[in-house]
Amino acid sequence: MSSDDIPELSHIPERTDPAIARLIVADANHTHGTTYHLVEPMHAGFQAGTWLLCNGENESAVLKWSPNRSAAPQLLRAADAVERARDAGYPTPAWLAVGVAKSGFPYRIQQYVPGRSPSRLTAEVAERLLPVLEQQRGLDIDPEHCWSRYARTRLAGEWDHSRQAMADSGSRGRRFVEALDALVASFGQVELPSEDLVHGDFRLDNVLFRAGRVAAVIDIEALGSGTRAFDYATLLTVDDIDRAGWNLTRATGEQVAGPGVLAHCFALAALDLADFVRQRNPGRLPLIIGPLTDRTVALLP
Repeated sequence: MSSDDIPELSHIPERTDPAIARLIVADANHTHGTTYHLVEPMHAGFQAGTWLLCNGENESAVLKWSPNRSAAPQLLRAADAVERARDAGYPTPAWLAVGVAKSGFPYRIQQYVPGRSPSRLTAEVAERLLPVLEQQRGLDIDPEHCWSRYARTRLAGEWDHSRQAMADSGSRGRRFVEALDALVASFGQVELPSEDLVHGDFRLDNVLFRAGRVAAVIDIEALGSGTRAFDYATLLTVDDIDRAGWNLTRATGEQVAGPGVLAHCFALAALDLADFVRQRNPGRLPLIIGPLTDRTVALLP
């Protein structure tokens, strides 16, 4: 049986489905001459669907696949960008195999790096993470996939649907949107640089620590060019952050291209996060909307 046997689905398949994962591994083995087999699922959460693999030489690896067939071109392009980033010393695992299964689902098999993600952004954690973000300076890794261009387009009006949906979610959603609008308006027009590497989802869950140091930055398939201030802003939206961690991350992020750039990036990162939670796990929205509103207000000049 191969992934040809997966019928066209009227719904989005679950990335946690072991049957589909096994078929994708079988296709990958056939395509790349590898001998991997599925061992167990790895971390859970919204983006679940990461699997631990092992091959005939007892070497571990990680499978991640997407049910979004249209994501294949970006994943294939990202493979080259990841290799360039690694060549420049960026601490992300090697991609050992990248492809599209016969079912059309894009996948990658990457190097397994042991480690644990920190649960809270403290000053100590920030002191380890911020040098990694500074490694992204000047790594214009994929100009065709530009996060600064994405941010400009969204802030110019494309985010209106998300803003309205959030405002319609209730009084706290309206206050959140009002705070975002005030933050963006307070800095007026800002120019977003575009010469850095941008991870695109630089959260604590996507950084592995070992022995008190950053062992790897993972889930990097959305990487592109832009301003690294976007990743600083994303880090400022994490669930658990103490005052010292906030102050250090904010101050360093503002030095990248000024407070206005960080503020605009934060507004977009915060709205995208809240809207994602609204759609995928609405019961969690009340838990994050208040802190995100408070942080938005804190960034006002």
